[in-house]
This record gives sequence, C-alpha cells and structure tokens, in this order.
Amino acid sequence: MWKLRDWNWFVCLLPLLGVLACAGALRPTQFANPNFDFAFVETVAVLPLENHSRDRQAGVRATRLLITELLASGAIDVVEPGQVQAALDRIGGSGTTPGTEQILELGKTLGVQAVVLGSVNQSEAIRAGSLLIPAVTLDVHMVETETGATVWAATHTEKGGGLSARLLGTGAEPISQTTRRCVQAILQTLVQ
Repeated sequence: MWKLRDWNWFVCLLPLLGVLACAGALRPTQFANPNFDFAFVETVAVLPLENHSRDRQAGVRATRLLITELLASGAIDVVEPGQVQAALDRIGGSGTTPGTEQILELGKTLGVQAVVLGSVNQSEAIRAGSLLIPAVTLDVHMVETETGATVWAATHTEKGGGLSARLLGTGAEPISQTTRRCVQAILQTLVQ
C-alpha cells in the first residue's frame, strides 16, 4: 500500500521523467538554401504528398494538415487543392512526382513562387510492450518555380503517446494528432 509520502516522491519525479523522455526525441533534419531569399515566397502550391506507408489515408491526411498549418502560420498563402489538382491534370503531372519542367509550368499556371511536395514514409502503430504507439515520418521539400531548385527540405519522425501513456498504460493518441505534431515540427524549420 502506498503512503502519502511515497506518492509525493512520485509526483515530484514526474517532471524529471518527462524531461528525460523528451531528451531522446530527434529534432527534424533540415536544409535551407542560404542563398535563397524566402521573403520572395508569398504563395505556394502544396502537391498531394506521396504515401509510402500502409495507411491508405496517410497521404491525404498529411497533405491537408500541411496546408492548414501553413495557412495558420500566416507567413505564406496556399493555393486551393482543387486548383492545384486541375493544374496537375492539365500538365500531365497527376499521380507522379513532377519534373523540373512541370514545376516551372505549375509556377506560371498557378502564379506561385514555390511548390511544396514530399512523402509520408511511415504512418503506423508500433508495438511498445502492450501498447500501440502511433509513429509518423514525413519528408517535405520546397522547390522554387523560377529555376526548379530545391530551396528547403525537412524530414521528421514523430511518435505519439508520451511517457505518461507508456508508464500509466493510458493508451496512445490518434494517428491524426501525431501527424499534426510531425507537420508542425517540420514547418518550424521553415516558418520561424
């Protein structure tokens, strides 16, 4: 039986355990072209993210969250997905990763300074003891539409269900929440 004194020690240790759990988390890997003026980018087209995971909705989910988080940042305007899809259909880039010439054409057609594209490489629940913990890995990059050069890229893996869920067995967060946190971590490397 626990005594009140034992409980107080446990409560005092929780913040320390939380700090230790966060210390092992990886930050996003990023690239930013030091010679590119990001102030030049006012509007972007976000292409549907490729889905390399077994989660059939992962690409759609991550693309929509990426658009929403970019708009919420207030730093960049985003072309509506329907306009992007119509432009992709016209230039024959629907369903494939567009090449440099297609990206340049998208820039002219949509009036954007850059295109954001990438992939969902992982979107699954992984077993951690008796718990299933959501894990999401995204790889996103920005290509400017004058030359077709990549000016920014980032990749990140986010795992849901923090230390408290693992210690207390309370379960994990939904995969959409893990995806959102992954998108936010990636965009923090772009929008600062």
